[in-house]
Amino acid sequence: SEEQVAVRGQNPGLLKQVLDISDMAMSIRDLNMRPIFANQAFADLVGCSIEDVRNMPLDEFYPEDTMALTRDSIMPAVVRGDRWEGEYCIRARGDQLCEVRGKFDPVRDSSGTVTHLIVAEEMLGRIVARKEVEARHSTIESILDFVSELSSDIIYRMTLPEGRYEYVSPSVECFSGYSSKEFIDRPMLIKQIIPPDWQDYFQEAWTEMLNGTVRPEYEYQFRHKSGEVRWVRQRVTIHRDEDGRPIAVQGIVSNVTKHKNAEKAMKESESRFRSLFENSPISLWEEDLSRLKSFFDELKGQGVTDFRKHFYDHPEDLRKCSMLVDVVDINKATIGLLRARSKDELLGNLDKVLTEKSMAAFTEEMIVLASGGYEYCGEITHRTMDGDIIWVMVHFSVPPDSREDLSRVIVSLLDVTPRKHAEQALLESEERYRALVENTQEGIVVSLDGTPMFISESMTAIFGYSVEELMRIHPEELIHPDDREKMMSVLGDRSSDRKVCRFTSFRIIAKDKRIKWLTMNIKPIMWCGRQAEIQILTDVTVFKEHEEELRTAHGKLEERVDQRTAELSKANAQLKVEAEHRKKAQEHTQSLTQRLLQMQENERQRISRDLHDNVAQDLSSMILQLETLFDDLPHAGKELAGRSKALTGILLEAISSVRNIAYGLTPPALDQLGLVRALENHCLDSCERVGIAVDFHATGIEEADLEFDTEINIYRMVQEAIRNIVKHAEASKVKVKLIESHPYILIRVEDNGQGFDIERRISESAREKRMGLQSMKERARLTGGSMEMQSLPGVGTRIVFKIPIEKSRRHSQNEYNDRR
Repeated sequence: SEEQVAVRGQNPGLLKQVLDISDMAMSIRDLNMRPIFANQAFADLVGCSIEDVRNMPLDEFYPEDTMALTRDSIMPAVVRGDRWEGEYCIRARGDQLCEVRGKFDPVRDSSGTVTHLIVAEEMLGRIVARKEVEARHSTIESILDFVSELSSDIIYRMTLPEGRYEYVSPSVECFSGYSSKEFIDRPMLIKQIIPPDWQDYFQEAWTEMLNGTVRPEYEYQFRHKSGEVRWVRQRVTIHRDEDGRPIAVQGIVSNVTKHKNAEKAMKESESRFRSLFENSPISLWEEDLSRLKSFFDELKGQGVTDFRKHFYDHPEDLRKCSMLVDVVDINKATIGLLRARSKDELLGNLDKVLTEKSMAAFTEEMIVLASGGYEYCGEITHRTMDGDIIWVMVHFSVPPDSREDLSRVIVSLLDVTPRKHAEQALLESEERYRALVENTQEGIVVSLDGTPMFISESMTAIFGYSVEELMRIHPEELIHPDDREKMMSVLGDRSSDRKVCRFTSFRIIAKDKRIKWLTMNIKPIMWCGRQAEIQILTDVTVFKEHEEELRTAHGKLEERVDQRTAELSKANAQLKVEAEHRKKAQEHTQSLTQRLLQMQENERQRISRDLHDNVAQDLSSMILQLETLFDDLPHAGKELAGRSKALTGILLEAISSVRNIAYGLTPPALDQLGLVRALENHCLDSCERVGIAVDFHATGIEEADLEFDTEINIYRMVQEAIRNIVKHAEASKVKVKLIESHPYILIRVEDNGQGFDIERRISESAREKRMGLQSMKERARLTGGSMEMQSLPGVGTRIVFKIPIEKSRRHSQNEYNDRR
C-alpha cells in the first residue's frame, strides 16, 4: 500500500527489525515456496546464515513428506487466498527432523492477486513448553488472586526508588479503609496514615529498603481511615536488577492489633498476679523441681517402682532429693511467717527451717511426686529464724503446663499454730475432764429442766442404785424426810439467776437404808446448746462423823505445823548457805578451767615460739654446716657426700614438721588475718591434705568484733572437729559455716562421712580417756554457749556451736591488746 511504501522509504530496515525481534522462525516466500527473506530465528532453525537461506533449495530443509504436504495441501489453499495452519516435519540444524507447527498467510497485491506467502514456524516442543509456562503462570495468578481475596493479610509490590505500588491485594480496604486503587494512585498515602510518633521509624525502614538491607520484620502503628489506631507487622523481600540494585520490594502486612492488645493484657495480668503473689497474706513459694524430676526418672530407669520402700531403704537418696529442690521465689508473707529479716537471709538458711516432722512430710511429698502425683496437703512443723516452732498446713500443687518436667511447683503455707494449740488444749481439757469424771469419787448429774440427762458411775457407790435405776427414781424419794422440803426448794428454784452457783448439804437414804451426808454444788452449764445444770455430789458422811475428831486433830496439827515451820526455816537457811557455797565453787571451777585454757594457750605460744625460734633455727644452722662440711675436703668420698645429702633431707623434713607443730600450737594467721581467714586456711590445709572437698562460708562474722578468748575457743572447737573428721569420718566433703544470726553466732561443721552412735561414742571416749568431744563442749560452755551434735551411722555428722554475740564482743581495746 502507499502507506507501507512511505514507511519503507522512511525506514528501509523496519521490516527486518520487526522480524528479528521475534523468537519465532519467520520468512517471506514466493509462490514456489522459495524464501526471499528470513529472520535470524529461521536461519538458526535450519542451520545456515540469512543470506544462504535465499539460495537454499526447498528440499534441503523440507523432507519428502513435507514436500508432498506442501504440494497437495498448503499451496492449493494459499493460492485460493486461504490461511493454512498445521503440523509437519522440517530438517533442522544437524540434519535432524523436528516437528513444527506452521502458519502460511497469503499476501495480495492491490488487485487482490496472491503474490507472496508469510510463513511462521515454531517447534512443537517450544509450543508445549510455552503453553505449560502460560498454564503455570495462569495457575499461579489464579492462586495469588484467590489468596489475595481470601487472606486478611495484605500482599503488595512496590517499585524502588519511586515508592509506587504496582500491586496491592483487595484485603487492604478492610485492613485500612482505603481501596487498592487509592494506594496505587496515591503513592504517598502510606506515609499519611502513619501516626506522627512512628514517622521517624517508618523513614528509617524506608531508607533501609532503598539501601537494599531489611530486617526480618517491622512492627509499627498506622491510622485506619476511621481514625482508629492499629498495629501491623510487615515482612518484606527486596528484588534487584542484574547489577544488584534494589528495584522493587514485595511484602506481606498482617494486622497484629489483637496480638498486641493481648500482649499488653498479658503483661498487665502478669503484673497483677505478681502483685497478688507478693502481697498475698498466705505464704507462697515457687519452686523448680526439674532436677528432681530427672532424678526420679533415673531411679525409675534403675527399676524402682515402690518409692516409699526405696526412700526408707535408701535415706541418702532422700537427702539428695532435698538438695535438688530449687526455690525460685517466695512472697512477703513467707518472710513474715518465718520471721526472717530479708528474703536472702531466709533462702540462705532454709536448712534451719526444717524439723524432724518437716522431714517426715518432705518424705511423703517426694513419694507423691515420684509416684506421678501432682498435689499434696498436710500439717508439719517449721522452725522460725528466731528458733520458735510453728505449725503450718503445707499444700503443693503442680500446674498442668509443668507436669511433664515439674519446672514450676506452687507451695503454700498456712499458719495453723493457734488452731493446733487450741486443739491440743481442747484434747488435754477433754482428757482431763474425762479422767476427772471417770476417776472422781464425787457423783455428777447433768439436769435439763429438772430431768437428769447424765449420771456418772460414781453415783452408784454413793446411793447403792445402778445408773439405770437412778435415771428412773425421782430425787425426792432419795432425800431424807427432814431435808426433803429444803432440797426440793433448792432443786426446783427456776426463778433465781441461773448464772449464780448454789451450794448446800443434806442427807439421803441409800439403798441399804443407811443415812449419808452429802454436799451438792450446783453450777449452770450449756448442754446441747441449751441452759442446764451440773450437780456435783460429794459423800461427806465420814467427814461428818469425824468432824469432832478433826477439830481436836486440828489443834494438834497447828502445834505440829508451827514446830515444822521452825524446822523448815532453819533447814532453808542452811540450804541457802550451801547453795551459795556451791555457786561460788562452780564459778571458781569455771574460772580455773578458763585460766587453765588460757595458760594452755600461753604455753602453746611459748612452745611454738621456742620451736620456731630455737629448734627450727638450730636445725637450719645444722643444714648450713652440713652443706659446708666437706668444703675443705675436696677429696671426700661420694659415700660421705651422699650421707650428708640424705642427712640434710632429714633435717629439712624435721624443720617442716617443727614448723607445722608450731603452727598447730598457735596459728599466726589468727593474729595476722583474723578468725575467718585463719579458720578458712586451716580447713583447706587440713582437708585438702587428705583429699577432702571443703565448703567454707562465713556471713556477718567479720564485723562481730569478738574477744580474743572467744576467737581462740572458736578456732580450737573447729580445729578439733576438723581433726576428728580427718581421722575418723572417712568423708569426701566437709561444710563449715559461720553465721551471725542475732543474738547468736552459729558455727556449723558438717560432713558426709560414716557417722557414729553418739551415746556409744561418748561412753567409749570416757572409758578410753579421749577428751576431744568433751573439750569442744567445755570450750562452748566457757563462751556462754552450747554445742549440739547430730549423727547416725551411714548418714554423716553435724556439730552446731551456738555462742551469744553480746557476751563475746570485745569490751575495750586495752583488753584486746593485753590478750594479744
